[in-house]
Amino acid sequence: MSVDFVRLAVIISHPLAALLLIWLFFRQKAWRRESSLMRGEERRTALAEHESMGDRIAIASVSIVGLAFASNAARGIIDHGDASSYMVPGLHGATGLIGLSMMIYVWNLGKKTKSQKDSGERFARTKEVHGRISDVVGALAMLHAFLGFLYLLSIL
Repeated sequence: MSVDFVRLAVIISHPLAALLLIWLFFRQKAWRRESSLMRGEERRTALAEHESMGDRIAIASVSIVGLAFASNAARGIIDHGDASSYMVPGLHGATGLIGLSMMIYVWNLGKKTKSQKDSGERFARTKEVHGRISDVVGALAMLHAFLGFLYLLSIL
């Protein structure tokens, strides 16, 4: 196996996984629009799936950032024999870390909304903030993907 092939596989592992996550995230965001058309058992089932998918997306977000660090370490070893040579994040990495923080915040807001609803507390405000912050995360994800594309072009 050629080092160039291994290097390429290491480099594209994060972008491919991130594209899948972005697709799942925007599918998840469609809940706001679709849920208004649902009633009764259909809505309860869809809400449970929305909550479950939110948990999976949060875990996947942390995993994909971990994959980014691991692939940068592997690329550092391949290119320079030093795992730390690509560890300092540039603008792309910084937006990724900000996005991860915001994703975790959105996830926590979703959990808080569920908790407030289940306990009979008012939850409309938390639910609204959850949706609006997810809009910001979506915009940041698109910016992050674009910066990642530019970064990918510069290292290939």
